[in-house]
Amino acid sequence: MIRFPFSSKRKRMSTILDNVPEAKPGYNKRLMVKGASEIVKNCCNKYLDENGNIQPMNDGMKQNLDTIINEYARQALRTICLAYKDISPNECGPTHELPESEEVKDIEKSDLTLICIFGIMDIVREEVPGAVLQIQKAGVTVRMVTGDNLITAKAIAVICNIIKSEQLNDERVCLEGPDFYERMGGLIVKGGVE
Repeated sequence: MIRFPFSSKRKRMSTILDNVPEAKPGYNKRLMVKGASEIVKNCCNKYLDENGNIQPMNDGMKQNLDTIINEYARQALRTICLAYKDISPNECGPTHELPESEEVKDIEKSDLTLICIFGIMDIVREEVPGAVLQIQKAGVTVRMVTGDNLITAKAIAVICNIIKSEQLNDERVCLEGPDFYERMGGLIVKGGVE
């Protein structure tokens, strides 16, 4: 079994399973991928329908999946996509780990079959919303930095009293990393490299 672990840069984890009877005849290895739905979904060119049959991914299904992802995210759910790929001998190298120098391996980037998208919730601790309000009353501006989908992050920020519902569409209130970096003119690390 070969594993490509999760990292915040990769936003996915993958495992190559051996001895999968349903895999390609003559080569019984299957890549299983789990990760951020907006990333993994874009690597899929097929999906399993409600009867377990493989269907080609089309624009209508992509739109449907995006709607589901956004609806889950608005409910403060982190969305995760499961996908797989039956692999061939020497596909992306003898051990399927090429390119070795890259975070995301070529075998993970395309030709996946989407199995499902589901949402999970990290429960906000009971004392957090009140603590945030108390800190704000003391004059402290509370900020949240997260790797979550922007819609999910906004929903969690409302639950925690970091922002108000009416601020959800204010582009100055919630930013993704690249936008923040651009607006700040880059980042400088003291004693380090920019």
